[in-house]
Amino acid sequence: MPCGTPSLPNRPPIGDHGPFDTGETDGTTGFMTRAADAFKDRTAIVTGAASGIGLALTRALLKAGARVLMADINAPALTRAVESLSVHAPQLQHAAVDVTDAEAVQLLIDFGVARMGRIDYMFNNAGISGMPPVAQATLGDWQRIVDVNLGGVINGVHAVLPVMRRQRGGHIVNTASIAGIMPVPGMVLYATTKHAVVGLSESLRLEMLPENIFVSVACPGAVATGIWGKQDVPRSALPADVAADEILRGVVKRDGIIVFPGRLRRGWKLYRWFPRKMDKVLMKMAR
Repeated sequence: MPCGTPSLPNRPPIGDHGPFDTGETDGTTGFMTRAADAFKDRTAIVTGAASGIGLALTRALLKAGARVLMADINAPALTRAVESLSVHAPQLQHAAVDVTDAEAVQLLIDFGVARMGRIDYMFNNAGISGMPPVAQATLGDWQRIVDVNLGGVINGVHAVLPVMRRQRGGHIVNTASIAGIMPVPGMVLYATTKHAVVGLSESLRLEMLPENIFVSVACPGAVATGIWGKQDVPRSALPADVAADEILRGVVKRDGIIVFPGRLRRGWKLYRWFPRKMDKVLMKMAR
């Protein structure tokens, strides 16, 4: 994998032109124009890109005219995903990467800059679930999920931030979960890592704003992806392409926390306002 880092092109920062400085617009047409402008000819890295939300994000970005570097630990699945996107081959790069390996993630970022010239968007999307209830969990279970769900995000942020600071702009998008902003009984290990990703993202967002670097964190409800493993996918789960559209809509709007679908957004607000009453509802749902 090439890992040299050439000098970055003198391109205007991400907030200096395009959809982010057109002011408020009303109606779907205005939004769609802004969305197309946001990603056309931009560059993005997506981790966990071989399936699920990562693949859906990649597909949507490519359709919007972005150049994308796909990364995933599952090399065969990544190859199949790349083949399925062959119509976009000129816009596409890929690399097999374990996000828990900080050196490998740094090489990914260097490779992205070498091939694409800059990195406008970094989607830290790789993650796992499927851990046992807390009473049955081992320290090995804790370490594994922390390494992937939190460590992978930290490694991505740490590697890409110097690039975005040098190019005077960029947007980091971290995938968390509704379990990162509300309690989810029975999913303590997963919720712990997702709460941490939300805290990291929100603090980083405010710290980086003066440098024209934006940070968003996606907090979806159930999405129909392979993360469910052998469990039954909830009937209410959103298709991955719908989830990707929701995330990109929030990115264009520069939302800090992107919560969807709407019913969970309302539930989150109720939890913030009436936490004790919502505790009973959430416990009932968990049973």
